[in-house]
Amino acid sequence: MSPRRRAAAVGAALCLAYLAGALVSGSLGPTWRRPILDGLVPPPMYRWVAPPPALASTNQHPSTGRSTIQLDPAKGSAATVFSTRDFQASLALGQGAIAPHGQDTKVQLTMTPLAPKADAIVPAGIQIAGNVVEVTATYEPSGASVGDLRTRGELGLVYPLLFQGVGFEDTMLRSTDERSWAAIPSDDAIAQQSVHAAVGRLSLFAVGQSPVGPTAPPSPSATRSGSIVVAVLAAIALLGAVWFLRRRSPPPPPRSPRRTVDPWED
Repeated sequence: MSPRRRAAAVGAALCLAYLAGALVSGSLGPTWRRPILDGLVPPPMYRWVAPPPALASTNQHPSTGRSTIQLDPAKGSAATVFSTRDFQASLALGQGAIAPHGQDTKVQLTMTPLAPKADAIVPAGIQIAGNVVEVTATYEPSGASVGDLRTRGELGLVYPLLFQGVGFEDTMLRSTDERSWAAIPSDDAIAQQSVHAAVGRLSLFAVGQSPVGPTAPPSPSATRSGSIVVAVLAAIALLGAVWFLRRRSPPPPPRSPRRTVDPWED
């Protein structure tokens, strides 16, 4: 087999081995899923408004974010994606998400981290994880508050882990008075420790976290079995690729028979 075909066979085998490894590692459990080549970088330390006593000495205060959005008198606000400097809160708004308002020419958007209230009422089994974030917007120069958004924005909040060694679920919570909280539809990005939700009105938001049971790491025998499966699948893929390419390779041209010379021939 030519070097070019040999390289193609090895490349195909490696691709199949990568897919097989991803399939096996994914079946071991959500906390054991890791990219084979890149790995995961742990998120930075969470910044608390009111940190737990054990973290008070190393805690850094979270950032308050402010952004000015231009306002068109006919189309409304310009599209924008805004994050606090520590990236613990972010908001994406599409074109015209904030309606025009009289002679106002811009909107002041503010995201302020707050400590949760001690008497906060949250859904059963849920705790507020981290800070409360108050998201407000005011028209300028009038100073009027922005009401409902014309199109939903995408809000993202980073959260700390309250429950170590157990599985957990995260959801976005919303409140209008910092006391009564309700869950809203959201998506949890576990690798980034952040929750994202489509919001139609700017208000108070927080991440709610609840334990769902123990998540023990797989036993050594299960890990070893997974490694064996990956090795076997990789070997099968390599042999299959080589067999396929050898079968498709054209046979070598037949050699012409060599003519022997009779020394007694005239």
